[in-house]
Amino acid sequence: MALMVAAIAAHVGWILALRASGLEPHDAPVLRVALIYGPGLITAGAALLVARRTGLFTPDELGLRMPAWAMRRGRVGAGMLLLAIFLAGMLIDIAVPLLTMTANGMSYEEILAHLRRFEYWYTFGRLEPPPPAWAIGLEAVTSILAPLSEEVPYRALLVPATLSVLSRSSAALVSGAVFFLVHWLAFGGAPHPAYFVHGWAFAWVFMVAGLPGSIAAHAGVCFGVLALATFAGWS
Repeated sequence: MALMVAAIAAHVGWILALRASGLEPHDAPVLRVALIYGPGLITAGAALLVARRTGLFTPDELGLRMPAWAMRRGRVGAGMLLLAIFLAGMLIDIAVPLLTMTANGMSYEEILAHLRRFEYWYTFGRLEPPPPAWAIGLEAVTSILAPLSEEVPYRALLVPATLSVLSRSSAALVSGAVFFLVHWLAFGGAPHPAYFVHGWAFAWVFMVAGLPGSIAAHAGVCFGVLALATFAGWS
């Protein structure tokens, strides 16, 4: 439990310190990505190393081993499973907002304006549309770095720690709540329920398919947002 708290505190503390310092380089996107996600990757790697070397968690508890059912067809089968999880996360994150807006009677122009106001701004910030290729590529890299830095503290450490005192469904709810609070209060995102739903869903994927599965699901969602933002920027 102490390792989990320390890993989350280090991750949140760095993001809060960076934002409070006013040194976040909004006009230097590559440096900004390095400053936001670099320390998180180091913290996540260090936490996994400490967890394994000290025996605080087993590889299975950390989700480092794919479950036996996922390995029945060997590495190729496991790879196909991860690809399917990634694609499912991406397609769901694309389809749900579009279907919701369509069901609410929004026109194509209204949907496009909404995507530019939220998904585009969230992804590309101050860049005027259409986004250049380098910005899309950088955001694709970010869509991989974010899951790698966040799935360790909020799934690989948080879920097994809570499972020692809570049920699987309750552990998923805790993971969702913490994920929501971190993105709202630390990262400065809007208090959108999607953060909770994503954290809850990633926790269930973690418990079923391990850490590679939750990373794949998280990356899929990030790429779904990127796809919507790119579409809005180029339309």
